[in-house]
Amino acid sequence: MTYRVVFDICEQELPDAEAARVFLDKQTLMIGPHGTRAHAFWFAPSGADDVLRLDIDYDNARAALRWLPDGGHAVEQPPAEPIVVLESSDSPLVTIPAELAVLSVETAHRAVIEYIATGQRPSLVRWADHTASHKK
Repeated sequence: MTYRVVFDICEQELPDAEAARVFLDKQTLMIGPHGTRAHAFWFAPSGADDVLRLDIDYDNARAALRWLPDGGHAVEQPPAEPIVVLESSDSPLVTIPAELAVLSVETAHRAVIEYIATGQRPSLVRWADHTASHKK
Protein backbone atom coordinates (compact mmCIF):
# COMPACT_ATOMS: atom_id res chain seq x y z
CA MET A 1 0.00 0.00 0.00
CA THR A 2 1.17 3.52 -0.73
CA TYR A 3 0.83 6.30 1.82
CA ARG A 4 0.91 10.06 1.56
CA VAL A 5 1.89 12.95 3.75
CA VAL A 6 0.24 16.36 3.57
CA PHE A 7 2.13 19.35 4.93
CA ASP A 8 1.84 23.11 4.51
CA ILE A 9 0.33 23.38 1.03
CA CYS A 10 2.07 20.24 -0.27
CA GLU A 11 1.43 16.53 -0.60
CA GLN A 12 3.98 13.77 -1.15
CA GLU A 13 3.66 10.03 -1.76
CA LEU A 14 5.47 7.70 0.64
CA PRO A 15 5.63 4.27 -1.00
CA ASP A 16 7.41 2.59 1.93
CA ALA A 17 9.04 3.07 5.33
CA GLU A 18 12.38 4.05 3.79
CA ALA A 19 10.69 6.88 1.86
CA ALA A 20 9.14 8.03 5.15
CA ARG A 21 12.56 7.98 6.85
CA VAL A 22 14.12 10.04 4.03
CA PHE A 23 11.20 12.49 4.10
CA LEU A 24 11.47 13.00 7.86
CA ASP A 25 15.25 13.34 7.72
CA LYS A 26 14.85 16.16 5.18
CA GLN A 27 12.27 17.90 7.36
CA THR A 28 14.81 18.32 10.16
CA LEU A 29 16.53 20.90 7.95
CA MET A 30 13.45 22.73 6.57
CA ILE A 31 12.92 26.22 7.94
CA GLY A 32 9.36 27.44 7.45
CA PRO A 33 8.34 30.92 6.37
CA HIS A 34 7.77 31.69 10.07
CA GLY A 35 11.53 31.25 10.68
CA THR A 36 11.54 27.99 12.67
CA ARG A 37 11.68 24.26 12.03
CA ALA A 38 8.20 23.47 13.40
CA HIS A 39 5.56 21.88 11.18
CA ALA A 40 2.36 19.83 11.12
CA PHE A 41 2.12 16.66 8.99
CA TRP A 42 -0.85 14.42 8.22
CA PHE A 43 -0.29 10.82 7.12
CA ALA A 44 -2.76 8.40 5.51
CA PRO A 45 -3.09 5.72 2.88
CA SER A 46 -3.22 7.37 -0.54
CA GLY A 47 -6.77 8.47 -1.31
CA ALA A 48 -8.02 7.96 2.26
CA ASP A 49 -8.79 10.23 5.21
CA ASP A 50 -5.93 11.37 7.43
CA VAL A 51 -5.00 8.82 10.11
CA LEU A 52 -1.90 10.10 11.89
CA ARG A 53 -1.05 13.72 12.72
CA LEU A 54 2.47 14.74 13.67
CA ASP A 55 3.19 18.21 15.06
CA ILE A 56 6.92 18.57 15.48
CA ASP A 57 9.19 21.36 16.63
CA TYR A 58 12.76 20.43 15.77
CA ASP A 59 14.16 23.57 17.40
CA ASN A 60 12.64 22.67 20.80
CA ALA A 61 13.03 18.88 20.39
CA ARG A 62 9.33 18.15 21.05
CA ALA A 63 6.56 16.53 19.08
CA ALA A 64 2.89 15.60 19.37
CA LEU A 65 1.53 12.49 17.66
CA ARG A 66 -2.21 11.89 17.36
CA TRP A 67 -4.10 8.85 16.08
CA LEU A 68 -7.05 10.58 14.43
CA PRO A 69 -9.53 7.66 14.21
CA ASP A 70 -9.97 7.60 18.01
CA GLY A 71 -8.41 10.92 19.05
CA GLY A 72 -5.67 9.30 21.14
CA HIS A 73 -2.22 10.81 21.48
CA ALA A 74 1.19 9.29 22.07
CA VAL A 75 2.92 9.80 25.41
CA GLU A 76 6.62 9.50 26.22
CA GLN A 77 7.77 12.39 28.41
CA PRO A 78 6.14 14.68 30.98
CA PRO A 79 4.67 17.90 29.56
CA ALA A 80 7.08 20.83 29.33
CA GLU A 81 6.03 23.71 27.08
CA PRO A 82 3.55 24.02 24.22
CA ILE A 83 4.95 24.03 20.71
CA VAL A 84 3.96 26.34 17.86
CA VAL A 85 3.79 24.83 14.38
CA LEU A 86 3.01 25.78 10.82
CA GLU A 87 -0.07 24.00 9.51
CA SER A 88 -0.25 26.04 6.31
CA SER A 89 1.50 29.06 4.86
CA ASP A 90 -2.00 30.42 4.26
CA SER A 91 -2.95 30.36 7.97
CA PRO A 92 -1.63 31.64 11.31
CA LEU A 93 0.66 29.41 13.35
CA VAL A 94 -1.01 26.88 15.66
CA THR A 95 -0.15 26.26 19.31
CA ILE A 96 -0.06 22.60 20.34
CA PRO A 97 -0.69 22.21 24.10
CA ALA A 98 2.17 21.02 26.29
CA GLU A 99 0.19 17.93 27.34
CA LEU A 100 0.19 16.77 23.69
CA ALA A 101 3.79 17.74 22.87
CA VAL A 102 5.29 14.92 24.92
CA LEU A 103 7.37 12.95 22.40
CA SER A 104 11.01 13.29 21.50
CA VAL A 105 11.78 13.97 17.85
CA GLU A 106 13.48 10.58 17.50
CA THR A 107 10.50 8.67 18.91
CA ALA A 108 8.07 10.64 16.75
CA HIS A 109 10.09 9.78 13.62
CA ARG A 110 10.28 6.10 14.59
CA ALA A 111 6.50 5.99 15.19
CA VAL A 112 5.69 7.54 11.80
CA ILE A 113 8.05 5.11 10.06
CA GLU A 114 6.36 2.22 11.91
CA TYR A 115 2.95 3.47 10.74
CA ILE A 116 4.09 3.62 7.11
CA ALA A 117 5.63 0.13 7.40
CA THR A 118 2.57 -1.51 9.01
CA GLY A 119 -0.46 0.67 8.32
CA GLN A 120 -1.35 0.27 12.00
CA ARG A 121 -1.28 2.60 14.98
CA PRO A 122 2.38 2.62 16.10
CA SER A 123 2.98 0.20 18.96
CA LEU A 124 6.34 1.59 20.09
CA VAL A 125 4.65 4.43 21.98
CA ARG A 126 2.13 4.48 24.81
CA TRP A 127 -1.24 5.95 23.82
CA ALA A 128 -3.50 8.10 25.99
CA ASP A 129 -7.18 7.80 25.15
CA HIS A 130 -9.18 10.49 23.41
CA THR A 131 -10.59 11.91 26.65
CA ALA A 132 -7.06 13.02 27.54
CA SER A 133 -6.31 14.51 24.13
CA HIS A 134 -7.15 17.87 22.64
CA LYS A 135 -8.45 17.35 19.12
CA LYS A 136 -8.67 20.34 16.86
